[in-house]
Formats: sequence, C-alpha cells, structure tokens
Amino acid sequence: MGLIAEFRLTSLDLPLTDAVAAVPEVTVYIERILVVDPDRPVVLCRVVDDSDGEFGTALADDPTVAEHIPLDESSGSTFYRIKLRNPPVPIYRKYVELGTTPLDGIVTVDGWWGRARFPGREALAEYRAFCVDRGASFQLERLTRESTADDPPFGLTQEQYDALIAARDAGYFAVPREASTEKIGERLGISGPSASERIRRGIDRLLENAL
Repeated sequence: MGLIAEFRLTSLDLPLTDAVAAVPEVTVYIERILVVDPDRPVVLCRVVDDSDGEFGTALADDPTVAEHIPLDESSGSTFYRIKLRNPPVPIYRKYVELGTTPLDGIVTVDGWWGRARFPGREALAEYRAFCVDRGASFQLERLTRESTADDPPFGLTQEQYDALIAARDAGYFAVPREASTEKIGERLGISGPSASERIRRGIDRLLENAL
C-alpha cells in the first residue's frame, strides 16, 4: 500500500522556475503529467493571474521548456500543454525510477508544492535525498497512508473502528448511557479499560481527521 506525500521543493534549477520568476504574480496549477519520455515529461497545467499574457513569452525563454501550447483561455486563466526538457533537478525522471505517481502540484515564485503517491517510506526517503543532493530544499508537509476500500474510514485502526461500532451498537453513546466499557470489552474479548482506551483513541482520531 502506498503513501501520499505532500511536500515543498525550492530550487532555482527546478522546471518552470525561470518562467514563474519572470512573471511572479502567476500561479501554475499542474493538473496532469504525461511521462512518455522520463527526460521530457508533458505537463498539463492552468496558469492564473497572467492578465497581460506575459507568461507565454516567459515560457519561451525558460531553458527547461522544450515547447508550450496554449489550449484554452477563459476567465483570466490559460490552460497549457508544456513539454519539459531535462532540467538540472530532473524530478520526474526520479518519479519514474522509483515507481512514484505524481498527482498534482502548484508552482509559484516561492517554489514547488507537490503531491505524489510513493510506494513506501524508502522511496520517499530516496526521493528526498535525490533532491537535496542536487541543491534543492525538501520540506515534507503531510504524509498519509493510502486508503483502500477495505480500510476503516478517517484513519482509524481496525481495533478503534471495531470498538466504536461495538460501543454504538451497545448504546454506549446514548443519553443516558446504556452500556459500560466492561460490556463493550466483553463484546470485543478485551478488558473494560482496554475498550475504554480504544474508544477514546478512536474518537480522538475521528475528530482529528474529520474536522
């Protein structure tokens, strides 16, 4: 099962950095990445706040851009198809080597924000080292385990989920309360204090991820 990592990269050698620096008011929202050739990925992105249309000229001057085609213009934004050259920090080539799937990203004058699916912690650590070794700063902002249809919701462990379901079915959350933690423990085959701990931790995790 993979991990979803959200992280921030900063380096003058990252793709599109020159173009964004030339028009610092723009924000580039990367919607999809086509990696047919790992050294020349194609980025489908929407550029906003380019009121004067200067970003197209900046793309032509960016050494990491092989070609760019505006596909759609609407409401002050432009949708681009951008083919990248192999930059000094070839982040997409490393994605492919590690079996990582880029999900989306944002590029501003402050750097890259990315979200990607990594096969595991080892791949994430290798990707971070790869970027740092090439002079980029890497800041992990959020890391979550990818859920499957069989996983409990809201990041609950299976034990926490089972305890909350048992507590609900027994009337533990009713007013007035209809069951004790000892009764919940009997249903789960554990002690009353253990049931109480699972319920408490489950509620805490539920609130943390739902609010």
